[in-house]
Amino acid sequence: MEKIIVSIFFGIFLIAALIPRIIQKRKKVESVGCIGINKKVFFGGKISLFSSFALIIIQVFFLKVSLFPQNDVFLWICMVLMGIGILLFTLAIKSLGTFSLRVGLAQEKTALRTKGIYRFSRNPMLLGLYLIAIGSAIYVQNPVNWALVIIALTIHHKIILAEEKFLQERFGEEWTEYRNKIHRYV
Repeated sequence: MEKIIVSIFFGIFLIAALIPRIIQKRKKVESVGCIGINKKVFFGGKISLFSSFALIIIQVFFLKVSLFPQNDVFLWICMVLMGIGILLFTLAIKSLGTFSLRVGLAQEKTALRTKGIYRFSRNPMLLGLYLIAIGSAIYVQNPVNWALVIIALTIHHKIILAEEKFLQERFGEEWTEYRNKIHRYV
């Protein structure tokens, strides 16, 4: 059962993440913008995050890497967090629109997205990714995974702070008003 659920969840996640990229590539839309923090740190955060996700797959399908005995409670907590995380991630992409999903900050003229899931969180996409990572840390109980999750969350928070500075400069009062109404995460 866990293999089926994990397969479905990661399938949905990959579809939500890859389809906009494929469309961008076909329409020759730039998918990499200006990165607001050190590039190596930025990509280190991405690698840490997705390595933590990969440990879920490794644990479920190949090799038990958790240092503690398997516990169904931890598995189901992970599955619930993954489900909510993937839902938030997917809704965020839908609210952003195909051409707004990019790595880094857009340099061309853009609009501040405040509709859809962005009415409840300024960073629902990253909140979703955070939930998946926390689920991974609960299910794959290993110091390496815990370190990956802590590194990923710390770096992504720094990315958000840089993005907020960018948004303040780009959108001014519109951003200030939105920031004052909607929480960074929840």
